[in-house]
Amino acid sequence: MKDSRKKTRSKAAAAPRHARSNPVAAKASAPVVPAAKAAPELPGATTPAAAPAAPAPRPARVVLGTSCTIQEASAVRAHLLAQAALPGPYEIDGGSVEMVDTAGVQLVVAFALDCLEKGQPYKWVGRSPTLIAAIELLGVGPLLEYPA
Repeated sequence: MKDSRKKTRSKAAAAPRHARSNPVAAKASAPVVPAAKAAPELPGATTPAAAPAAPAPRPARVVLGTSCTIQEASAVRAHLLAQAALPGPYEIDGGSVEMVDTAGVQLVVAFALDCLEKGQPYKWVGRSPTLIAAIELLGVGPLLEYPA
């Protein structure tokens, strides 16, 4: 009698005989690529140019308003502290200052000294005549210059 049932083979049975004996070999694997060997350094040889460095960070801008007096001291201080929290370098713009007193100059000096302590560079991009006169009157000009 003839058996009319179809014989089906399982996937494992359908795989080639060498794959059935080694189940790890039956799985497709990525081709093995040998690691690149480092070229020996020759005396006097130059290395290829490195990738260009990231652009210099954009300076944080500290803008003093038209009035830098004791009445605005808390607002000026808050602005200076917020800017000091950003990474330097800093640009200080005092070109629009119309009214300034000792408290206002003290805040700017404190900011400048804080920058010096942290090693963060800063530069002035503007000073109004009123601000220049107050700085000279109080004799704090040297404290406000970054030693570059």
